Amino acid sequence: MTKKTMEEQQKEGIIAQYLEKDAELLGENGIAGTEQRDKGTNGNSEQGSIKNHYWKFIGGFFALLLVGFIGIPAIGMYIQKQEDMEFVEGMERNQQAMSELQERLKNDKDGGATPEETLQLFTAALKKGDIEQAEKYFVIEPQKRQDMLIANLDRIRAEGKFETLLDYLGKAKLEKDSNSSDNNVWFSYLENGRAQIGVEITKDKYSSVWKIENLAF
Repeated sequence: MTKKTMEEQQKEGIIAQYLEKDAELLGENGIAGTEQRDKGTNGNSEQGSIKNHYWKFIGGFFALLLVGFIGIPAIGMYIQKQEDMEFVEGMERNQQAMSELQERLKNDKDGGATPEETLQLFTAALKKGDIEQAEKYFVIEPQKRQDMLIANLDRIRAEGKFETLLDYLGKAKLEKDSNSSDNNVWFSYLENGRAQIGVEITKDKYSSVWKIENLAF
C-alpha cells in the first residue's frame, strides 16, 4: 500500500511539471492573463478620457473667444441703435409738443391787440367780478407762471385788497422806458415815490394778443 502511494505521488509531480511547462509556453506566445489584459484595457480608456477632456476644453475656450470677438461689437451696436432710436423719439415728442403749443398760441384770442387793451380788458373783468375771465388774460405758457399769477390774485382777494388793486390798475401808466416793439412792457403806479403796483405784459411771437406775464402788488 505504501509503495502504491509513492507511485501516485510521483505521477502527481510529473503532472504538475507539465502544467508549469504549458503555462510558460502560453506566456511566451503572448497569451496574457486576465489581470494583464484588464490592466491594459483600463489604461487605454483613461488615456482616451483625458484626451477627450482636453479637446473639449480647447474647443470651449475658442468658442468663448469667438463669442467675444463677434458678440461684444454686436451688443455695442445694438445699444447704440437703441440710444439713437430713443433720441429720435425724444426729438419727435419735443417737436410735437412745440407744434401743439404754437397752435394753442395762435388760437388764443383772450387778450388785446396792444398791451394797453389787455390791461383794460383785465381791469374790466375784475370790476365785473368775472375772475375766470380775468385769469384768461394771463400767459398760458409756461404753466407754472400762469398758476403763480392765479395764486397771486387769489391771495389779493383773500387779504381784502381787491378794491385797492382795482384802484391801482386804473392809475397804472406805461413806463417811459417800455417799448411795445420789444414785445415786453411794464405798467406801474407810483405813490410818494414808491411803486404800488407793477404789471408786465408780453406778446409771444406765435400769438396775436398781449398777455399778462407778471403782477406785482
